Amino acid sequence: MTSNSNRPNSPAQAGTGNSSGKLIKLGLSAIPWLIIAGLLWVGLFIKPQPVGTTVQPPSIERTDSFYGIASPAKGVLWIVGNKGKVVRSNDDGTTWVLQKTPTLEHLQDVASWDDKRAVAVGNKGVVIITEDGGNTWTEVTVPLSKVSNKLLRVKAMADGRAWAVGEMGALLETTDYGKTWQRRRDEEDAAWNDVLFLDADNGWLMGEAGRMMRTVDGGKTWQPVASQVKISLMAVAFRDAANGVAVGLEGSLLATHDGGKTWTLLPRAKRPTGGLATDKPETALAKQHVLEEAGEHLFDVTWDEAQQIWFAIGNQGVWVRGNKDADSWDAGRIDARDMAWHTRVIVANGHTYLAGGRVGEWNGQKNAWRAFTSK
Repeated sequence: MTSNSNRPNSPAQAGTGNSSGKLIKLGLSAIPWLIIAGLLWVGLFIKPQPVGTTVQPPSIERTDSFYGIASPAKGVLWIVGNKGKVVRSNDDGTTWVLQKTPTLEHLQDVASWDDKRAVAVGNKGVVIITEDGGNTWTEVTVPLSKVSNKLLRVKAMADGRAWAVGEMGALLETTDYGKTWQRRRDEEDAAWNDVLFLDADNGWLMGEAGRMMRTVDGGKTWQPVASQVKISLMAVAFRDAANGVAVGLEGSLLATHDGGKTWTLLPRAKRPTGGLATDKPETALAKQHVLEEAGEHLFDVTWDEAQQIWFAIGNQGVWVRGNKDADSWDAGRIDARDMAWHTRVIVANGHTYLAGGRVGEWNGQKNAWRAFTSK
């Protein structure tokens, strides 16, 4: 007797099993097409949602160059530079905010009347102004040359006045906080690199080929002044009406003690090389470092009233420092590991700020450099 477990399936049972197998095979064959259809539907109708916050580039990037700097109030700094970049700090350079500007031209300099009103100038004659602390910058029209129009310097004065200088003899003046500008000298095939007014009447121009000019009537007329060099003078500073210093290419230093009537060419500042002089005994007291001339280009100079020194900066990280009478000078580098050039130096509220390939604060008493970075 055969057990029930060994009996063959009935025809009805066998037919049901064949139908189930076909359905399973059909379902399995359809799965790839369902997956493809699902992916197409997701791609067409489902948009990815952003996760987290958008990463913003830092206000100060390593590739930036800043050519101008201004400090209208304690702790407030504006720096301007490549591709129309303007950055502002309200906490002495600890944090920075990138401000939107209407230009991509390199900005060469910035000057401010107060912490709300400022003007920046640059390539192709661009001039931008702000009246609200930089929340908005507006480009204004200035008289242009048909040849070349780079503006290199701008200096703000009282009552909304400012002067800007640059290529093709550009000498521009505003009396309404930068809204309108007038050309004060005819075009010429030479650049003015710096302009400085000691007061409303007495001003100076420094330019190519050692050229100097001065005015005693507020810029209505300008007279040439004899210079002791034939290479470009880049900047000038005065500590009072009589005493001034001008700097230029190849480490040039000039000084006046009679209000600029005459200028004296000074020896180049010297710095230690790290080597030792060999003409003295090798004793601890007698060791002296070998000195070499600082022949790097000098781009800017200022008078530091608190320290009673002249301070100039230039190419390859060089600094040059002179005493009150400008008859004794020494030199060094901002950072032995950083050979960046610097184009502007200002002294404000007891601080010395530099702009250039690197921007930051220099403490000459401690020989310490604080580079400004984004945080």
